[in-house]
This record gives sequence, C-alpha cells and structure tokens, in this order.
Amino acid sequence: MLTTVLSAIFVLGLLVFFHELGHFLAAKHMGIRVERFSLGFPPKMIGKKVGETEYCISWIPLGGYVSMAGERPDAQSEGEGGKPWEFQSKSVGARAFVIAAGPGANFVLAFIIFWLFYATMGVMLVDTTTVGRVDVASPYAAAGLQVGDEILEIDQAAVDTWEDVRERLSTGTGASLSLKLRRDGQDRTVQVRYDDGGTAERLGGLDYFRASAVSTVIPDSPAEKAGLRPGDVITSVNGVPVTQWYEMVEQIRVRPGMETAVSWTRNGQSHLVSIIPNTAQDLDRETGDVIDIGQIGITQQDHIKRSPIGIATSAGLAGTQLVAVTVTIVDFVGKLVMGQVSTDSVGGPIAIAQMAGDSARQGASSLFSFMAFLSINLAILNLLPIPALDGGQLLILGVEKIIRRPLSLKYRMVWQQTGMALLLVLMVFVVFNDVTRIFR
Repeated sequence: MLTTVLSAIFVLGLLVFFHELGHFLAAKHMGIRVERFSLGFPPKMIGKKVGETEYCISWIPLGGYVSMAGERPDAQSEGEGGKPWEFQSKSVGARAFVIAAGPGANFVLAFIIFWLFYATMGVMLVDTTTVGRVDVASPYAAAGLQVGDEILEIDQAAVDTWEDVRERLSTGTGASLSLKLRRDGQDRTVQVRYDDGGTAERLGGLDYFRASAVSTVIPDSPAEKAGLRPGDVITSVNGVPVTQWYEMVEQIRVRPGMETAVSWTRNGQSHLVSIIPNTAQDLDRETGDVIDIGQIGITQQDHIKRSPIGIATSAGLAGTQLVAVTVTIVDFVGKLVMGQVSTDSVGGPIAIAQMAGDSARQGASSLFSFMAFLSINLAILNLLPIPALDGGQLLILGVEKIIRRPLSLKYRMVWQQTGMALLLVLMVFVVFNDVTRIFR
C-alpha cells in the first residue's frame, strides 16, 4: 500500500510539475507575469512568494496550475488591450505558444525518459532464433515450421538474433522466402509463401521460444509467499502442462483471486503449491475493455542481451518510441470516441496509483517506462478540444484567429464554466470506474 501511494505521488507530482513548468517558462519567455505556480488545487497547503510569483503546494493532488496575470477573461485590466504583461494582451500566437507549452513539456519529458533508457541500457536483443510459437493459420505453419525449430538463414542470409529474423522477414521481397532450419540436429530448407506479403502477415504468427523459467520474484508477491525463487521452471498451472512463458501467463491471467495449483522444478526436484494470484487490470485484446487479470509477481528468464548504442542513436530510438506510443494512444482515444472501445477502459487517479505501484514493484525501469507512457497520455488528454483544457483554449484562439477579433467576454466565460462542469463530471465518472473496478 505504501509503495502504491509513494509511487503515485512521485509519478503524478513529476508529470504535473513538468506540465506546469512548460506553461511557466513559456509565459516568462513571452513577458507574461506569472502570479502563482501550484502543484495541486486549492486550498493552499504551503507557499512562498519569490519576486512576482507565489510558489505553492495545495491540498487536492489531482493536478496543478499556473496563474498568469489577466489570464481569466474577466481579470484583464481596464483600458485598450490591458497591461503589456497580461496574458490577454498578447497576440494569438503568443498565447497559443504558452498554452501548448504544457502538453509540449510532457512530450519532452517522455522523450527524455526514453532517451536516457536507451543511452544507459542500450538496445535489448533476443539472443535466440528458436521458434516458440507458430499460429496454425499463418504462412509459417503452412510451410511446415514447428515449435523448437532453429532458424539459421533467411534467403541465404545468416540470422543470429530474433531481431535479425524480424528484419529479414519484414524486408524480404517477393511472394515467398526461403528459411533454412535445424530440427532434431538435421538441417532443412522450407519455402514460406505469403498471400499479400505485407509486414503484418510477415511478422505475425511467429514468435521465439520463451521458457517458463523465473528470472525475478517480486517481494511480498504471491509467488514469493509460495516459495518460488529465480531459476525455478514452472511446469504446470492448475493441471495444464506449460513449457513456455506465454502458456503459463495465459493460464494465470484468467484466474485473478482464485486458488491455483502451480507446479515447478528446482534442481531436478518437483514442487506443487497453491497460489492465489493478485488481481490487476489490463485491456482486453479483442474488445479493448478493462478486465481483471491474475498475476503472481514473477518476471521471465529471457534470451535477452543488451547492446550499447551511442547518444545520437539513442535519441533516434527515443523519437521513434515517442511517435509509436503517441499513435497508439491517439488510436485508442479515437476508438473510445467512436464507441468502439468501452468507457469501462477509462481509468482515473485510483487506477493510475495502482499501476504506478505495480510498476514500482517491478523495478525502476518499469516505473519510468510507465511514467513516460502516462506523460504522453497527459499531453494528449490536455490537447483534446474540451473547454477548460489546453486544447479547448487553443480551439478558442483558433476561432479568434479566423474571425480576426476576440470573442466576447460573455462567450468566453460561458465556455470556461462549461469546461469546468464537464471536467467535474469526467472526474466523477473515472473515479466511479475506479471504485467499481475494486469491488468487481
């Protein structure tokens, strides 16, 4: 519980700080007076005024804000255009820059996290070419590939890692590829024929072998309490034999909170114990709905080796990762708006806290990866054209740019008040989702 609370405070605090710092620095750059920089919403807990700005921490930890002079439609000084240091006195472009700087800072934070991860950890390569899964409807099954086959060459080019395999498969030309395999000590060659030859068809239906061996056991997890240790090999779950990691995960996922028999071997000796998996939340792979899944608190012993890379390459990979995650989230939001994804999949502060705690228990890299993902989420959420969000303010500025005059004070006040009401309703909804998920 303490880990969950502290992780949530750390993650949300840092994300909100960066978001508001973006607004703050942009406002200062444009010559706008910043009256207050707050982490959290009123009432104020503590604060100190330095120069023209009061820096404070407030009691409601659901966000933060930067208060600028003349920011509210009814707060501008009297006179033509107001004072030069006031927000409303600036050009449409300057105001848009200040507003967009908040989400922009969250994108920058995510990029920095990804960059540092690649720069310090390098890229992870799967040091095996042994096949662990062949979908029955795939071209690879039709060509005769089997679990346990070792891929030696693709179109006469040697492959040493699974990344080599994926690269050769995705960049191959023509309607077929030649794969040299080793099975039971014998080399053979098979011809894989594709229907359309697209990347999805070439990379789908085939995966490498992941043994059901334990790498780490999370402290205070069901696995640790049951006596599992690193190096143990899980052999069955609830009577279902497993040899690969994904088989074991599939059996445990469907048993959240249910007593489950788990067998494993250690130093040639077999063990059997009853484990009750923790209940966690995940997205259903078909419907996109949030569902309860079982987890026992272990990580896999994988064929991973790290290859160091330079700063420039790290930056390039960080940019690619940033774009990929952004596209994924935007696609999800689009499906949510179109009704293709259930609103049950929308989580609030309680769900975020739970996920932050789960990530922290898996290690620092997992926690910071979650933070980067959430930072991009926050940026995209704030760019939605909803009144009171940054995106809603940008929409108003766009209208002003088109009609070449400011909107009336009355209209802007109604727009802002409507936005606050919508945000309140949304907050109640996501918290309700979180609470019902707990008691589901």
